[in-house]
Amino acid sequence: MDTGGLLELYETRVRSQVPQLPPLGAVVCHDGPLVRTHYGTHGTVGHPPLTGPLPPGLVRRQAEAFAARREGARWKVHGHDPAGLAGELEAAGFEPGPERSVLVAAFDGLAPPQGPPADVRSLGAWEADPAWWPRLRELAAACGPHPDPLEEFETEAAWCGGRGDAAVVLADGRPAAAGWARVVPGTDVVAVGGLTSAPAAADLVRSWRGLGAMYRYEGARYCCAEAAGETRTALLAAGFTEVDTVRTFTLTPEGAPGATTRPVLGFGGVRQNAVWDRLWGEFGFRTKVVDMPGFAPPAPCATWPLGDPVEEHTRPVERAVRRALTAATAPGDRLYWMDWQHPCSDFDPHRVGRPGQPPWPGWAFPNGDFYLYLDTELRFGTFGHPWEPSLTVFGAPLLAAAEADLTRLLGEPLRRRD
Repeated sequence: MDTGGLLELYETRVRSQVPQLPPLGAVVCHDGPLVRTHYGTHGTVGHPPLTGPLPPGLVRRQAEAFAARREGARWKVHGHDPAGLAGELEAAGFEPGPERSVLVAAFDGLAPPQGPPADVRSLGAWEADPAWWPRLRELAAACGPHPDPLEEFETEAAWCGGRGDAAVVLADGRPAAAGWARVVPGTDVVAVGGLTSAPAAADLVRSWRGLGAMYRYEGARYCCAEAAGETRTALLAAGFTEVDTVRTFTLTPEGAPGATTRPVLGFGGVRQNAVWDRLWGEFGFRTKVVDMPGFAPPAPCATWPLGDPVEEHTRPVERAVRRALTAATAPGDRLYWMDWQHPCSDFDPHRVGRPGQPPWPGWAFPNGDFYLYLDTELRFGTFGHPWEPSLTVFGAPLLAAAEADLTRLLGEPLRRRD
């Protein structure tokens, strides 16, 4: 594919893929051709390729929207964008970052490695050494800024589902270089988020050819990267083509920033397993149909019978549980929503579910899976059993907040311990 074809591929499959639905824990706002994504800690502005100048005042309106939320923001400006866009951003308070080249390659067109293959290890693999993550963070912090900051990639890694990966290149058993990338949603293109070493750049990129294979048997077909200096030179030598330039403009909020943690985070791996282990060991959690009641929380606790999982039954129960969880927590407290054998969430109940906030994560009413809301110290929570079916509430503060509503909606408890 020639340069024009690769540019068209990049424009249609990467730049045009601005969020229509919100990412985990985020809010998406459309304003003309622009799409703002608010993550609760920062935000981004995206848009398809522009064919002309933006309407007057539109850029400044985006800056005002982020200021109202006390969020910083990032806005990428490409070489093919209207000439006056960069000036409008600076006038609205955005500061330009360094220019990078936009590089695109077909995996089939990458040059084979020169010499012995590098020892590239995926951190998404089961055999990955957890000690490599701190070293990866050190390597990332020593260079940059990166197109997709590592801390944001880590925040969303639990939800990538085989469509993202961080990897390290080992030298004498120790990570000497690192990179991270993820598949652009709905496409066969891998977007590189960051590379810490020019000599290892091509080796890391080659390792991501299989990303997305669980959704497409052959895996990804193309790769795009933003690079400058020696990394750009190394990727061009490996078979990439420069199709555009890009510069990230950054807006920093005045005064103290708002929240430093997203309202909703996905979590998995070692941390998630530790929660499940405690539930198995301390709460008698069991998942077989014959294991009834399958959960033995400490007193005080009560278990209510549930009806069919249809909307007219579930909505009042969900509202009651959410009110009780909010009442039992203070602003800034976090809860877990646990979904057996699925990704789980860590969230602040005071920053979700209201206008301008991301949706409330998960459900209390079980629908074929075991659902649990838990205080992060497991002092109180709910347990939805899909086979009984039933809803257990435990812990004094939560039970006091939920009992009257649940008894009114579901009748007297099946079981109770004071």
